[in-house]
Amino acid sequence: MSITLATQKIVFLSSLQEEYRKIDTWLNDLEDLSTFVTEGQTLRFPEAGAMPQVYRNRTTDVDSVEPSETTYDVTLDYYDSQNFKIRNIFDHALPFDKIQYYTRLSAESILLKEINDAAYNLAPDTSGPRRVVIGTTGPNRNGFKMCTLDDIVALARACDQQGFPEQGRNLVLPSDMWWDLITNNEILKAQLGYQQNNGVINPTVVNYYGFKIHKASNNSLVAYNVTTQTKAAQNALISGNIVPAGFVFVKSQAFRASGAFEMYFKSKENNPTGRATEFGFSHRFKADFVLNAKRYSGLIYSAKVE
Repeated sequence: MSITLATQKIVFLSSLQEEYRKIDTWLNDLEDLSTFVTEGQTLRFPEAGAMPQVYRNRTTDVDSVEPSETTYDVTLDYYDSQNFKIRNIFDHALPFDKIQYYTRLSAESILLKEINDAAYNLAPDTSGPRRVVIGTTGPNRNGFKMCTLDDIVALARACDQQGFPEQGRNLVLPSDMWWDLITNNEILKAQLGYQQNNGVINPTVVNYYGFKIHKASNNSLVAYNVTTQTKAAQNALISGNIVPAGFVFVKSQAFRASGAFEMYFKSKENNPTGRATEFGFSHRFKADFVLNAKRYSGLIYSAKVE
């Protein structure tokens, strides 16, 4: 007896969720507010009140203050994967389960789009209050100044001067900038040597001067316009005055929230004209700053060699 449509959806939807969650990315270092998502659609979370005053050598009664909390409702973004259509003629005598394979591919594609959007949201548009922007200063590599430890120190100093929280500082670098930083100094190369050897050489994180430094899954998630001194448009091509960039976020100041997963499925038995199994997925998700106007964020770009 063939499996029921409902059972098929449960199996493949569970598979999508499993594939999605096992992909380790820098998103996992954002504050996870998924438990505050109501009905899988809307993030509802409170913002705590201000800290109390503290008195020194007070000689009168200490007064009281009632905390003023604000509740925010944030609608999660809706991510739809394209539908896959597997024709009946191609669904037999295969060495793998096509639906299972394309379920995993859908999970990876959805997460990749969410990563790109989150990176763009978290990178500052310009320098300013609680927003740091600096360029790299290292030796020439293909027309760009390489990222060095001195640049990380300069970034840390700038964050200190802007009053960034000390804990939870994360720096996400595109692949080229990350490898420039790692391979040109012994301190960070040694950290890679101490990482657990599980038979797979795939280093993605090191720590230096208060930053947890991640290698991005893309070579460049964020770009910077050196002429206008602003963040470039999302998905801008690296060319001319548009250069690659990494970005800084602070865990306590930014969040991610995962909502409902859904599957849309039409079996070939119910598709007389298409004679194909057709399916796709959607996920509710959002990553952004917490809504208290303290948008501590930074950007470090690959400066051009003049």
